[in-house]
Amino acid sequence: MQTLLIRPTSPLGAYITQFWLWEQSNPLVIPDILPGTGVEIMFNLGAPLAIELPTQTQLKSGDGLVICPRKSVFKMKATGATKLLSVRFRSAGFFQLFGVPLTAIADQIVEASQIMPKELLLRIIESGSNIELISLLEGWLMQQIRPKSSGATELEWAIDQIYYQNCHDVIVNVKGSLKVSERTFQRKFKAYTGVDAKYFERTSRFQSTLRALLSGRSHQYTSVALDHGYYDQPYFIKEFKRFTGQTPKQFLTEENFMLNHYNNEIYD
Repeated sequence: MQTLLIRPTSPLGAYITQFWLWEQSNPLVIPDILPGTGVEIMFNLGAPLAIELPTQTQLKSGDGLVICPRKSVFKMKATGATKLLSVRFRSAGFFQLFGVPLTAIADQIVEASQIMPKELLLRIIESGSNIELISLLEGWLMQQIRPKSSGATELEWAIDQIYYQNCHDVIVNVKGSLKVSERTFQRKFKAYTGVDAKYFERTSRFQSTLRALLSGRSHQYTSVALDHGYYDQPYFIKEFKRFTGQTPKQFLTEENFMLNHYNNEIYD
């Protein structure tokens, strides 16, 4: 099995967290893609993938999807030799590059051909090397960068503050700093992230806690949850089940620890 995590070149790093490549000659066990805070463009360069949720469909070889999980869990099953290439966008990165409100694509199956030239998709499919794959994608994404307005910069700051701070009063503090109405703040926030600020904050806290548990291979989740801003164990278990459909004890298995290289920094 080959796994590559490649950081984007500047200035793409402000919009993209990483390019990710996963390749294996036989079918992979693909972990569920849980509700998150960013966007992923995934290209299937191997055998067809069955997508069980949120809708029943198939990702054929050579196809690409835009994935924006917010309240749904995406389940995929490999049918043969697997090669997946993914571009992982930061929380505000996709909207800044493409101007597509995330409320329009959240929890849906969106074909990559709707946002990228078909000839580029064909070149990606026919590419002879992984380096060429990344180069093609970086060249295309660089062309999408536009000058930021002051309002966009301020909202990007607000999203980062909520994403990185595990405290319950962060949203109030952010709105006070921006000096905008509640309606304006939530309207813009939803366009950039696909959800309201409170739900985004909950998802950010959960993903941060999950990464810590998986990277530490820890079954002792209570202290980690408290360190990430959860009030108590029952509240954390309730949130965990909301996002995964399982309790922490059911989810934190050796199999999921082994698949942590996929979840590492997912939807940053």
